[in-house]
Amino acid sequence: MLVWNSFALPWAVVALVLFALAAIIYARQRASRVAVLFCAMIALVGIWFSGFALMLSMKAPLMAIIPSRIGLAAVCFLPAAIYDFTATALRLRSRRRPLIIAAWVAAAAFALATLFTGGMVPMLSRHSWGFYPVAGAITIPFLVYFAGALGTQFFEGMAELRRTTDPIRRRRIGRLMESFSVVYIAALDWLPMFGLPMRPLAYIPVILFMLIAWGTIRRHRFRPITAARAAREILDTMADALFVLDESGCIRVVNHSVRELLGHRDSDLIGRSIDRIEAHAGDETISRTLRDLARRGAIRDQERLLRHADGTSVNVSISISPVSDDDVQEGAVVIARDIRARKRGEEELRFALKRLEQSNRELEDFAYVASHDLQEPLRKIQAFGDLLRSKYAQGLPDQGRDYIERMQSAAKRMQILINDLLSFSRVTTKAQPFVRVDLGQIASEVVKDLEVRTHDSGGHIEVGPMPVIDADPLQMRQLLQNLAGNALKFHRPGVPPRVDISGELAGGRCRITVADNGIGFEEKYAERIFTVFERLHARSDYEGTGIGLAICRKIAERHGGEIRAHGRPGEGATFVVTLPVRQSEVENRHD
Repeated sequence: MLVWNSFALPWAVVALVLFALAAIIYARQRASRVAVLFCAMIALVGIWFSGFALMLSMKAPLMAIIPSRIGLAAVCFLPAAIYDFTATALRLRSRRRPLIIAAWVAAAAFALATLFTGGMVPMLSRHSWGFYPVAGAITIPFLVYFAGALGTQFFEGMAELRRTTDPIRRRRIGRLMESFSVVYIAALDWLPMFGLPMRPLAYIPVILFMLIAWGTIRRHRFRPITAARAAREILDTMADALFVLDESGCIRVVNHSVRELLGHRDSDLIGRSIDRIEAHAGDETISRTLRDLARRGAIRDQERLLRHADGTSVNVSISISPVSDDDVQEGAVVIARDIRARKRGEEELRFALKRLEQSNRELEDFAYVASHDLQEPLRKIQAFGDLLRSKYAQGLPDQGRDYIERMQSAAKRMQILINDLLSFSRVTTKAQPFVRVDLGQIASEVVKDLEVRTHDSGGHIEVGPMPVIDADPLQMRQLLQNLAGNALKFHRPGVPPRVDISGELAGGRCRITVADNGIGFEEKYAERIFTVFERLHARSDYEGTGIGLAICRKIAERHGGEIRAHGRPGEGATFVVTLPVRQSEVENRHD
């Protein structure tokens, strides 16, 4: 049975206003999860206030306890709704998903206990203003849960406020935390449930919360999207700095990126000439460029230096477009892109190229030393060794003659090693320009050069169809000769070596294959064999310096290609060289 209670009136009025506010927001912003969660929060508060308004208007306590439990069951969901709303508004929902789910589960458990047991409201007490709940066994655990949820929500908000640098976002987060700080005062209405003689006045902080929240929503959600507002939002989301100038070169509009790039406040720039922020003023300042803009047309990607607020210079690439009306120029739009990172990269590249040039000079010096200074002592060692052997060998014991043989053999190996190192260095230092090369002709010449070795080993070299490509002819000859020579050298004892050389074109690339039936190798050594001085066999088994395949790889890479090897022990090896068919002019000039 309902009775008139003036104290219940503000609870009922606030509840109706909350329901109306929730309906308006949901109707206009239901596509936004933030708006839906906000509606859920104020609807829960509306259910709380409706239940308490009915409780205060009831005459019999047995009837009044039902709306009181309904109202407090709605309150049980508030901590989860508030935390979910805050996490979503701060774009933290995906990272806080487990906590949000746990909060909703705990809220549902407390709400069910409140509705169907006396855990939250075992009974009501009568006061001068009406009935009010008495705290039950789960009231304190619920308040601990409520305080934890609100504390976490407040901590998240303050942490995000410290992290963000966007002034607009900081204001929005600040107003959000301000509005929740006000509504927290409503928690004082739990005190009468523990016997404290005070009237519950939760509707007062809730009214203040509604006023703050409505103002924020009206400014940021219900504000009409005008062309001017859309343009402002677009400008402030641009990564590049933008200036709008009038016909005299004075700045009229800037976007947010100008402040980030140059550190100036809007008030420092608006109404002033853009020339003031140029680091080097001269005849080609931006404002003077505007005079010829109509004749010359828009300017694209022109590098300039702008002055930062701290006095340092900022490298930018600017584009200038005229703003005209009826063919009369009224100003211009200037877009400045920060290119400091690109400039640093270019400087690092220049430094690396300088070091590379120095390294090449040192390599050329080494080649000179290897071809002259180092070989001269070797020639003398070999010459005097020959004299010793021819004039005095008969008078030496066998051990002495053996020493001379070892000395001459070591000098010969040193001579071969120096020549191979010289060949390796000359792949780049003495390279020739790329020309059209008939690989078939090169392969035939290589076969003639290897005739003696082929005959001595009892082998055979078969040359298949070979294409014509852009290449260095001398290096192509060296490449094929090294691969074919290795195929003859690494043959199986008692098995005549067979070498197949062929080529084909596919997709603008030339694929050269050199296959043999020799000793082969294990696949795990397919990369290792291209390393300088790398040998898979003892020098006593197979002669060589271990540089030949390294030269092949360097030649392939110099031509913009690659070389790969495949082999099986006892079955042979296959080397595949992939090169471009055509070499660009830039590469040709570079070489």
